[in-house]
Amino acid sequence: MADMFDYLNWRGDLSFQAVPFTSVDALILSSLVYLQMEGIVPEAMTDSVPLEDAAFSFAALEDADKRVRVKNDIALLQAVAASPRYRNTRLCFYRSKYVPEQETQFAAMSFLLDDGSAFLAFRGTDYSLAGWKEDLNMSFQSSVPAQREAAAYTEEFAAANPVLLRLGGHSKGGNLAVFAAAKACSNTQLRTISVYNLDGPGFGDSMLTDPGYLDMVPKIRTYIPESSIVGILLEHKEPFTVIKSRQVGALQHEPYSWDIMAGDFIQLDDISPASQVAEKAISTWLQNMSNEDRESVVDSIYQLITASGATRVEDLIHPKNIHAFLKALKGNTQTKRLLSSEFLELLRAIKSTIKNIGNQENI
Repeated sequence: MADMFDYLNWRGDLSFQAVPFTSVDALILSSLVYLQMEGIVPEAMTDSVPLEDAAFSFAALEDADKRVRVKNDIALLQAVAASPRYRNTRLCFYRSKYVPEQETQFAAMSFLLDDGSAFLAFRGTDYSLAGWKEDLNMSFQSSVPAQREAAAYTEEFAAANPVLLRLGGHSKGGNLAVFAAAKACSNTQLRTISVYNLDGPGFGDSMLTDPGYLDMVPKIRTYIPESSIVGILLEHKEPFTVIKSRQVGALQHEPYSWDIMAGDFIQLDDISPASQVAEKAISTWLQNMSNEDRESVVDSIYQLITASGATRVEDLIHPKNIHAFLKALKGNTQTKRLLSSEFLELLRAIKSTIKNIGNQENI
């Protein structure tokens, strides 16, 4: 099956004038924003760097392999830079903000395309625990810092650049793109061609009735893999397109596994039965929890994890951190009781969902 690299081989010699911007282009640029481009891409909008030059500078970095999400990101940057389709693309307005104390993880970069439009790409969750905590905060906060940063970033760019816009991102980045578009002024919304949410989570009830969000729903393009986990979290008003992945289960969240044919994603009829169960069960579970309960669960888990000394996701599997986590949990009766209670509620929601699905199939 084909992937983003094959797409560049097929369409890479065709300009955006010859073949207009596609959802696969959105995925490519949303993957590149995971690269840590500090010192390479200008932070100002008044200055920009050719994509080819940025790729050359990045490859020359001694710590280039430490500035990526996965190794494929470096190969993708080089492939895009060598592609005539992106040859005249310029990069600017790089912004990155990481404040663990405020549970904030945000990054964005603007791509100036040769068709005169701009693509504003928002980074998804990195491997920091603070970044994951911010994601979880979305379940009980009306907005989180990264969402507000995305909205401010978009308005700042739009005010200085009267061009047509596209916004997008993978994972949390997709959620940020939708939030930014929803909170944009009417002029910015009118100039926004489309918003790409690539397997990113939805929103709470307050956003679903927000006039700005409802105005943008027709322009939102949401894609989730068959066994989506992240993309089915919280609620979406916009329809979503289910796409094929070469991976299984939660690994389908990886954008390099998404199958492409003839310049578009291979589409499927629906998410997998397991994802359907997960979607309904998690939705039921969250609906039965108040925002205060959600906050207590999330904060309790985060405090236990960080008390072990872990700061990144990979730290969680270190034996000493696992031991510290279990020791802290054992010594905190109230937290243990809370987590046990909510885990049982989740199991009940899963059991009820499976039973209801079985009853519907027998009708």
